[in-house]
Parts: sequence; C-alpha cells; structure tokens
Amino acid sequence: MINNYFINFDKLINFSVQDLLNEIDTAPKKVISEIKLIDLIFEKQSMTGVYVIFNKSDQAVYVGKTGSRAILERLAAHFDLRPNAFMNSFICALAGKRKRREGPHATAEELQDIYENALTHKLLFIQIPNSVEHKSKIGKIESILRRKLNTSLNSNRGQDKVSNDTLIQDL
Repeated sequence: MINNYFINFDKLINFSVQDLLNEIDTAPKKVISEIKLIDLIFEKQSMTGVYVIFNKSDQAVYVGKTGSRAILERLAAHFDLRPNAFMNSFICALAGKRKRREGPHATAEELQDIYENALTHKLLFIQIPNSVEHKSKIGKIESILRRKLNTSLNSNRGQDKVSNDTLIQDL
C-alpha cells in the first residue's frame, strides 16, 4: 500500500512549515514506475492532497495538488503522451515545454523521448482530506511547497510570504 511513501494529514496538522519540509526531506519516496493502482487508494478511498515529484537525486522538481480529482486520476494524467492532453503538465515540463495556452507545445515525439526518464522519478504524497474544513489547505500547501522546495518544473509566480514557523493548522 501507499503507506510507505505518503504523509497522512493527521500527522502534519500540528507541524510548522519547517517541520513539513524536514518530513518531506526524510520521508521514503516511491519510484513512479513501481506504483500500482492499488497503492493510490487508502482505506478504500481515493486520496486528495499534495504530491511532490523528485528526480533520481531526490531533489524535488515538481509539486502538484489533487483536490477535485483524486491522486489516482491526477498521476495518470501527468503521463498522457498526447501533445494536446489537458493535464500532462509534469511530462511536458520535463520535456522542456511548460503547459501554456499559447505555444510552444511539446510534440508527441518529445513526450515519447522523455517518457522513460519520467518513470524513474519518485513520488511522495501528502494526504489532505477534501473536506470543507481542510480543502483550502490543499492549494495553500501546494503553493508554499513550490516556493520553499524551489522546484524546477513548476512555474513559481509571486513571493514567498509564509514563514517557516507558520503552523499547518493556521494556513
């Protein structure tokens, strides 16, 4: 099961942002090519939250969120090799072509060339309930992690205005 490469929200609710960063740094990650569908289901429920993708050197390169879609759907969409696919932003960014309304867009050949490399990346998932109480934390934590982890494959607009001492429960 996914237990060995995910952080449960109950564990991190009382963490500071710095505690979360430390947890992400030391937590086990799973190579994407080794993930099975069943791994993305927890207690018979599809999971929502924030995910971090790491390269072979365990450097965070991409942060994303799953709120309206479960991680099961979202992760699969990242590996869609069609150039005009809606949600394949990770593989497009890895090919050097970030998803934009206006080109340049990744070609099918570029996506196929980068596909095997993409599968060697690793995943860590931060499970956050998609409840009324916690739903807003999904986007906030994603935004904070994009900036704090300085991911190379995300576009990181705006300034980092959140202190590392801020508690997750206060976001």
